[in-house]
Amino acid sequence: MADEPMLPVTRENLNSGSLARLVAERNDGQTTLATDEQLLESRRELVPDDADTSDIWVFGYGSLMFNPIMDYVERARATIYGHHRRFCLWTRLGRGSPDCPGLVLALDRGGCCPGIAFRLKPEVAIAELDLLWRREMVTLAYRASWLTLHTENGKKPAIGFVARPERENYAQPMTIAEEADTIASAVGFIGPCRDYLFDTVKALHANDIRDPHLEKLVREVERRLA
Repeated sequence: MADEPMLPVTRENLNSGSLARLVAERNDGQTTLATDEQLLESRRELVPDDADTSDIWVFGYGSLMFNPIMDYVERARATIYGHHRRFCLWTRLGRGSPDCPGLVLALDRGGCCPGIAFRLKPEVAIAELDLLWRREMVTLAYRASWLTLHTENGKKPAIGFVARPERENYAQPMTIAEEADTIASAVGFIGPCRDYLFDTVKALHANDIRDPHLEKLVREVERRLA
C-alpha cells in the first residue's frame, strides 16, 4: 500500500467522485458505506435546503484545520464543551488498509476541545455542506451535530462531527503506546496515518492551541520511526 499512488482529499477529487469510487473499490466489506441518498438525507435532516445560510459555522478539530477545502468567509478559534478530540475511529480506508487499519480523530464524549471554526460563504453554503458530507460522512462513522462554539466574540452554533460508539469502527480507549503503534504503521490511499497526526498538531500550533496528549503521541510515533 505504501508504494501505491496517493489520492489526496481535494475539492476536485470529491466533486468528481474519484475518492468515492476508490473508497468503494478498496472496501473489503467490513466498512459500511453511505449511499448518495443517505448522505443527502443526513445533511437535510441537519440543514434543510431552504435553511438560512447567512451564519453557518463548521467546527474543525482535525483535518478540517489543516485542509479545510471549504469555501468560507471567516474563521475563528473556538472551544466546544462536552466532547474532546480523540483517535477513536478505526479506518480501513484512506489512512489505513484492511491489513493494517489506521486511526482518525473524532469528537468523543466528555471534556472540551479547542479548534478552528469556519463560517461558510452564504450563497454556496448548501453546496459546501454537501461537499463536506461526501468527505466526512462516507462511512457513517460520525454523527453530524449542532454544537455550541465558545469564541472571543461569544457563543455560536456550529456543525461538528461526533463519534458514534455504536458503529463497528469506533475504537475503545487504548494506551498511548497502542495508539502510537497503529499510527506509525498504518498507510492508506489518502496518505500515512502519521501525517494526519503530524499535520493536525502543526495546525494546532499554528493557531496557538496546545493538545498535550497529541504532542506526546507525536513524540511516541517519531520514536518508532527513528
